[in-house]
Amino acid sequence: MGTSTILGLDLTFLAEKPTTAYLQTFFDGRCSANCKFCAQARGSSAEVCRIARALYPPYPVKTVLEGLEKAFKAGRIFRVCIQTLNYPWMINDLKSLVKNIKLKIDIPISASVHPIPKDKIVELFEVGVDNIVIPLDAASKDVFNNVKGVKAGNPYTWDVYWKKFGEALEVFGKGKVGTHLIVGLGEKEKDLVETIQKLYDLGVYCGLFAFTPIPKTLLGEAKKPSITSYRIIQLAHYLIASNTLKLRDIIFDNEGKILSFNIDKRKLLKIIRSGKPFQTTGCPYCNRPFATETPSEMYNFPRKLKKSEIKLTIKQLSRRLKI
Repeated sequence: MGTSTILGLDLTFLAEKPTTAYLQTFFDGRCSANCKFCAQARGSSAEVCRIARALYPPYPVKTVLEGLEKAFKAGRIFRVCIQTLNYPWMINDLKSLVKNIKLKIDIPISASVHPIPKDKIVELFEVGVDNIVIPLDAASKDVFNNVKGVKAGNPYTWDVYWKKFGEALEVFGKGKVGTHLIVGLGEKEKDLVETIQKLYDLGVYCGLFAFTPIPKTLLGEAKKPSITSYRIIQLAHYLIASNTLKLRDIIFDNEGKILSFNIDKRKLLKIIRSGKPFQTTGCPYCNRPFATETPSEMYNFPRKLKKSEIKLTIKQLSRRLKI
C-alpha cells in the first residue's frame, strides 16, 4: 500500500514512505512454486496479493506507469523493484513492464526472479534491468530443502541457486546481483553468517528479512525470530558487508549462536551507535517500510535511527553481547 500511495493511486497515511516503488507482475492465480513461507504458494490459501506484511493490490499498467512518472519526477522514488511469481509467461510480462517503464523514465530497476536460464538473464539485462535479485531465502542447504526445495514440493535446489549467482554476475557484474535471506526459518546463526560471508566473497549483496508468519500459509503457525538474535545477525551482516571483519573473527557457542566479535570494543560501539547495521538492506534506495515489522517492533529501520531507537537497539544487543 505504501507504493500505491506514493504513486497517487491510494490515500493511505504513511508513517514511513518508501523510496523505492515496489511492484509485482500480475497473474490471475497462484505461483507454480510452493515455498512454505509464501502467501502466493500453490499450497497456500492466504491472500494472493500479499508478500510478508506488504499488500500488492492490482492496478492497470497504464495507471501505474503514469504514477511512476509523476513520483519519479517529483523526487519521491529513486528505484523500481519488480517482484515476480512463477508462471509460464512471467519473463515476457517482466520484460514488457521494464520496457514500458524505461520508455517513461530513466530510473534504476531491480527484478527479483527465481533461477532462470542464462539467456533469459541476458534478456533482462538487455531490456534495462539494472539489478537482478535471485532470492535464496534460506541460510543452509537443509533449511532450503525444507522450506523451498524438494520437501516443499519444489524443483529448486541449493546448488542451482549458487550456480545462477555466478551466471548473473557474468552478465550484470559485481554490485548488481543480490539475494534475500530470511532470518527465522529454522537455521542457526552460524549458518546465516557463513552464507553471508560466502555471498559477499562471491560478489552478491544481501537483503535481510525477518521471517513473518502469514496465516493460511504452510508456516503460518511458526514464530518470528527473537529481536535480539535478529539485531546480532544485522550487526554481523554489516561487519562482513563493510569488510570490517570476516567469518573467522566471529565467535560462536556450541549451538551456533554468536557470542562475540573479535573487534576493538570502541570501534564496535561506534558502528552500533551509527545505527547503520539496523537499517534496511538490499538494493540502493530500498527501504521496505513495515515489510516484516509493525511500528511497535521494528526489525529493519527504513531510515536513519533516532537516538531513542539506537538506545533500544543497544539494549537488545546487550541481552547477549558484552558491549
